[in-house]
Amino acid sequence: MTTLRQVVRTLVKTPGFTAVAILTMALGIAANTAIFSVVNAVLLRPLPYPDESRIVRVWSTSREEPRSNHSAGDFLDFKRANRTLSALAGFRGEMGAASAKPGEPIQLGLLHVTAEYFDVLGAPPALGRTFSSATDASSGERLVVLSDEAWERLFSRDRSAVGRRIRVNGEPCTVVAVLSKGNVWPEGIGLWLLTRKPVPPSPLDVKEGEQLTNRDSHYFEAIGRLKPGVTLAQAQEDLHAIAMTLQTGHPLESGGRDVKLVPLRDDLTGDVRGALFVIQGAVGLVLLIACANVSSLLIARATGRQRELTIRAALGASRGDLIGQLLAESMVLGVSGGLVGLLLSSWLVSLLLRVMPEGLPRVESAGIDVTVTIVTLSAALLTSLVFGILPALQASRVDSAQVLKRAGERGSTRTRGRAALVVGEIALTLVLLAGAGLLANSFLRLQRVNPGFTVDHATVAELMVPQARYPKGADQAVLYRRLLESLAGRPELQAFGVGFPGPFKASNASATFYLEGRPAATRAEKPFAHVGIVSGGYFPAMGIPLIAGRTFDDRDREKAPSVAIVNVAFAKKYWPGENAIGKRLRFDEDAKTPWTTIVGLAADARQRGLNEDPPPILYMPYEQFTLPFTTVTVRSTLPYGTVVTLLKAQLAGVDPDLPFGDINPLETSVRNGIAEARFRALLIGVFALLALALAAVGLYGLISYTVTQRTREIGIRVALGAAPGQVLLPTVREGLLLALAGVGCGVVAAIAAGRALSSFVFGVGTADPLTLAGVAVLLLIVAATASYIPSRRALKVDPVVALRAE
Repeated sequence: MTTLRQVVRTLVKTPGFTAVAILTMALGIAANTAIFSVVNAVLLRPLPYPDESRIVRVWSTSREEPRSNHSAGDFLDFKRANRTLSALAGFRGEMGAASAKPGEPIQLGLLHVTAEYFDVLGAPPALGRTFSSATDASSGERLVVLSDEAWERLFSRDRSAVGRRIRVNGEPCTVVAVLSKGNVWPEGIGLWLLTRKPVPPSPLDVKEGEQLTNRDSHYFEAIGRLKPGVTLAQAQEDLHAIAMTLQTGHPLESGGRDVKLVPLRDDLTGDVRGALFVIQGAVGLVLLIACANVSSLLIARATGRQRELTIRAALGASRGDLIGQLLAESMVLGVSGGLVGLLLSSWLVSLLLRVMPEGLPRVESAGIDVTVTIVTLSAALLTSLVFGILPALQASRVDSAQVLKRAGERGSTRTRGRAALVVGEIALTLVLLAGAGLLANSFLRLQRVNPGFTVDHATVAELMVPQARYPKGADQAVLYRRLLESLAGRPELQAFGVGFPGPFKASNASATFYLEGRPAATRAEKPFAHVGIVSGGYFPAMGIPLIAGRTFDDRDREKAPSVAIVNVAFAKKYWPGENAIGKRLRFDEDAKTPWTTIVGLAADARQRGLNEDPPPILYMPYEQFTLPFTTVTVRSTLPYGTVVTLLKAQLAGVDPDLPFGDINPLETSVRNGIAEARFRALLIGVFALLALALAAVGLYGLISYTVTQRTREIGIRVALGAAPGQVLLPTVREGLLLALAGVGCGVVAAIAAGRALSSFVFGVGTADPLTLAGVAVLLLIVAATASYIPSRRALKVDPVVALRAE
């Protein structure tokens, strides 16, 4: 305790030094804590399910799609034949309209699931009981499970909700359970509806008897739980063997398809894991720079304490005692910086959550919990040792006889130590600046990419059609037609149409087909394209130019000959150098299957993302191939709010019980499409600027220290008539030489570290010479400025005072 009081007293005597050291550490620790709280919530915190490591996503794979959905026939074969899964469940998501009493229904995410779904997850509900394959597999009753949010919105948290009836998409269902708040997977789902069939219902208009044997339509997903003692590799081998059997037994339908098992946690975080680790690494570099700065401050401070430490050594203190004293001071600084950083980080976390892009799983649970606090304080203790050990070792090397006479060469030794730290700071800063420059360059290039459609004055509204009220494709087509006819009566709208998928919406809508005049192929060799289901007005509404041919119109109704429009990417891939108009394809090799004729050629549009080249797309008329979900796009110069009101009124006139889902300006969809790139560039850029400021402070401190050490020499040179440039040049040169050394080391490190950014950059190489040159010049300018300012003080040295100083 005496030692601790002594340490505190010593630090209090130098309040300026202590405040700067604590604040420097606090900034580095706060940034790391804030990012780690997000990493902990998204990547490290266990999922709320028993033995969550045994839960796996079961994906169907093919050469075109590494992760796609299952067909009913394939899924049932996997379910019957596997020996390694204790349960395998199928599910399909959509938006649902739910109401607990008459009135306007609310929109909620809806999941059609098989009875095994909650057997796989295994988490108990907050109220009631979930579905079970043992009791509900053959149930004909419509049962539904509510999320905590749905319970709040439908029943205001009334505990008597279990057992009551609600209407889901117009169909009466019985509530059997309410899940706890954190027990929601996938995120955004509010209702889990037990399907009457062994697999979730298809959104396609498939005949009743064909649905369970169909292998061409891949419309639902699967999740499984490994049996106790079974490894992921064993389960993968087991289901792969079944897939190979299916390829042999059904070469035209299942040929070329395999299966891939992915742990649920990895599946949830796979798209964001790399980005979060890169950001965590970036703030780790900031913390290292902060440590180097504090270490440099401690070395400078040790110079002023030489006589004190020497006297203590002369009075009997061992070198270990001196090191212990100095490390104790470092640890007090580190822990104090950690506590202040912890306070700052709570504000940073709330700021991060406001600027985070949508879709980051479980990020809403990020915060300063016990785990984050323990890691933060541990990091503070560790960093206190990191930045304290070098100054402690240097300062404890005392020679009583020499120091009591004169400091001798100690100053130069410590200056060299601080110089090495400054070089390291500059090198790390260049790595951060280079990364920020690459991400900023990439983001700017993304912003300049032409999406292939016109974003101004366009509004997009999602529409999910309840299949209970519109069970057949023909019924859904009539609804879309009535809505389009209603919109046609509004002269305020310059263009309008329906289309699936919406802009920048991920979709597995795809198809394989046969081309007329080409030899038949197995499924693995068949041509492949993404599929869009649209109305004729979709192209002018989206602003996608029609290059040749015609758009869809009243000639293309359900019973009419099958037609399609293809994009330029499709035409170049399958009919290079030929006119695509008039070409034919069909989706089945059966001669009875009608041919689909290409009647139009549309320009390419980057609807899957600005960073992805437009894939081959086959547009089908919605009346010939109908889905119970679409987007309604309208183009108008009216204010956005007026357009939204108009859209809702037109839909209410067609079906008053059918609400729209999300409604957004098209430009918002484009902006959201690059939100992750913007977030990465912004965050790394902020950390890089913080690192630049710390490096500049470190260099400034070193040059200031050098000027102080050379006061006598400078005074003599001024007294002898040295010109200002002769006084300034040596100190500025010293700062620039250190900066050049740091830049050289940093360029090498930046090129090596750039590989970690390869998946996050667009249109620029990870070792882009312009970016590296730009940040190098920036660092040299900052270094020159940081060296010049303290060097100017040398001109103000009074020669008389300097010559008297000893």
